[in-house]
Amino acid sequence: ETLTKSIYPNALSVSAWGGEDDETPRYGIVKIGIKAASGSTLTNQTKADIVNDLKKYNVASVTPVIVDPEITSILLSSTIKYDANGTTKSADTLKADVIETLTNFNTDTLQKFDSIFRHSKLTGLIDDTDTSILSNITTLKIRKSFAPLIGTSSKYEVYFRNGLYNPHTGHNAAMGGILSSTGFKIDGNENEMFLNDDGNGNVRMYYLASGVETYLNESQGTIDYTTGAIILNSLNIASISNIRGVASTVIELTVTPNSNDVVPVRDQIVEIDISNSKVKVEADSFVGGSSSAGVGYTTTTSY
Repeated sequence: ETLTKSIYPNALSVSAWGGEDDETPRYGIVKIGIKAASGSTLTNQTKADIVNDLKKYNVASVTPVIVDPEITSILLSSTIKYDANGTTKSADTLKADVIETLTNFNTDTLQKFDSIFRHSKLTGLIDDTDTSILSNITTLKIRKSFAPLIGTSSKYEVYFRNGLYNPHTGHNAAMGGILSSTGFKIDGNENEMFLNDDGNGNVRMYYLASGVETYLNESQGTIDYTTGAIILNSLNIASISNIRGVASTVIELTVTPNSNDVVPVRDQIVEIDISNSKVKVEADSFVGGSSSAGVGYTTTTSY
């Protein structure tokens, strides 16, 4: 990794591993993930130049392969309680301050190959954003995307490489499990399709008929709750739905992790998707003592 940085000084972060460690092992290669300081991915020419510069250091029969970072996005849902009597700031101002905290956490702590998302560190920083903040309940989901081949039947593999929430067999099956997706259409069917899981390790494909989930295939793929691997059997994607009102070339998969701490593995980089996270700031009604001892006080679920 140090050698790669010396050859390519614009590297903000570098990760290297043997190809035999991948989900589909490839022997005789060393993969090198590079996160450029500029934030953009490397051009094919730049990758080729780095490989050529590394050749003089190569061990016989080992070939370096440069790969782009793979992003795992964290979607936060944070409800923050504050003492309205302890500040002149409005809830909207405090929300803006918290979003600045999240932005700084992204820049200073995450967005590198070896940067773990540590939930307790973030919740502490949220509390410390302003002296009037009393507490926060912050939950999360994680999201990855893949770019399908349009008009071609293909198998797709998405690796979260973190355990997924499955406390018991069949968990939440009636409500779609812990997996959700953005929309797409398949060849020969005009319905907009989506994906979820059955809590038993099966990925299901469905469409909405009068608002009711109607399953076209209840074994479209598999989801491994231990490793976070999602494998989609042959899909012939005809088109991809807009995502949040914008044309897209990818399908997003969102899951609930088993842990609030999220670990990047190999070429993965973890970052908070701040624009699509939810931050709610509300005045706390249980401040300064109360003879009603919390009657009617509303808490926010942590699950």
